[in-house]
Amino acid sequence: MISSVSVRDVRADHPAVPTWLPHVGEERSAPTGESPGGRERQDRTVPTTTFPRSAAEIGAGLRGVVAAATGPGWPGRVLYALALLPAGALGLALYFALFGSVVAVIYGVGLLLILLVLATIRGVAGLERRMLRSLLGVDVPAGERVRRQPGVRTKVRRLVTSAGTWRAVGWLGARVLLGAATLAVLFFATVLCVALRFGLDWNVLNALPLLALMALVVLAALLLLDLLVRLAAAVGPRLLGAGAEQRIAALQAGGRRLADRNRLARDLHDTIGHALTASLLQATAARRTLSPGGDAPVQPEFARQALQHIETNTRAALAELDRALSVLRAEDDGRDLAPFAPPTLADLDELLVGLRDGGLPVALTVDVGTDEVPAALQALAYRVVQEGTTNVLRHAGTPVTVAQVLRLGDTLAVSVHNERPEQQDSRPGPGGGRGLAGLHERTRAAGGTLTAGPTPSGGFELCVVLPLAGAA
Repeated sequence: MISSVSVRDVRADHPAVPTWLPHVGEERSAPTGESPGGRERQDRTVPTTTFPRSAAEIGAGLRGVVAAATGPGWPGRVLYALALLPAGALGLALYFALFGSVVAVIYGVGLLLILLVLATIRGVAGLERRMLRSLLGVDVPAGERVRRQPGVRTKVRRLVTSAGTWRAVGWLGARVLLGAATLAVLFFATVLCVALRFGLDWNVLNALPLLALMALVVLAALLLLDLLVRLAAAVGPRLLGAGAEQRIAALQAGGRRLADRNRLARDLHDTIGHALTASLLQATAARRTLSPGGDAPVQPEFARQALQHIETNTRAALAELDRALSVLRAEDDGRDLAPFAPPTLADLDELLVGLRDGGLPVALTVDVGTDEVPAALQALAYRVVQEGTTNVLRHAGTPVTVAQVLRLGDTLAVSVHNERPEQQDSRPGPGGGRGLAGLHERTRAAGGTLTAGPTPSGGFELCVVLPLAGAA
């Protein structure tokens, strides 16, 4: 007779074979001494702990909490609201110190005390700006920096006469009022809550209404404190920021920087464009003299001279580019622009000598002295001749060219005229038309007129007339 064997008691010899096969609707019971689900709990993955295990992790966590609390948002607003009362007390103390120093003038030491208190007030105003930026996210532009003024007398004068100092005094007055309002809100909210808690008999019937009333009092106090914070955020930029005169000065300085950059860009275009065009002309002439066609002799001396002019033009272009970069870096760093000597009428001969050696037959006529023309007009006249001869090389090649600087009464006439080119295919390269546009802007800014166009003989003429009266 075959005995029945329970499947529950069957043990497999191989460890991979399951030791128990459940029937339908049957759950496995835990072995003796083992709680139900014990094996399943043993197979679970134990999660890693998030508690910091080193001082660096603890420090990073604390810094994150502080950054979140002091950043713009409700934590920053709460911190600013908590600072309303002590800041108001500090402002009141500084007001008493200022009034006391004014009274102490009769004893001969009040003046120094006034300067000390005003300097302290400006320092506190700087801290207030940082609080508004970091806690409330309000953009408060920095005012005038008195400590950056040159000389002790200038610092003292600006400390007393600067509108930013007295606006900071006004901000302290606003701080005192905000602190008083904060104290009043906290006082009345506390009195009401204490009266509701201890002044009335609480029972089952009135407990919920009284709790709701206390919550309403607390909510009203919080709303009033938030209103005070919003008021401080609205008034702060007006009293702690830059004044109207400083904003106007900043706009004027920005306009001057923009004008300087535009002038620098035009000068850079003129100088480098002329240098590259003249260098191309010199290189073409040197190539033709070193590899002449027909019976023309080789002219190594002329080629050597052309290479020297190319070197000179390249050095001048690099020097102009370096000056431009120095000016831009000085502006970015907030430093003053590096001074440079603008070109004069005496530099025209040096400008044209390289063009003559390169093959451009250009004549120069100057019938006015350098002491009769202001420096700004001399630089503009130099740029006119530079742009005119560069355009001749680009568009006409090497025709006969005449540059003139003449005084006609109270005006200065500068012209560049070239004859009809004989070989149209000898042009070094086209231009983009930006030189004449920039020259027209500079001429109009100087109160002059510019005309440019073809002549009846087939050439081209550029003429600029500048007033001498009032240009100094």
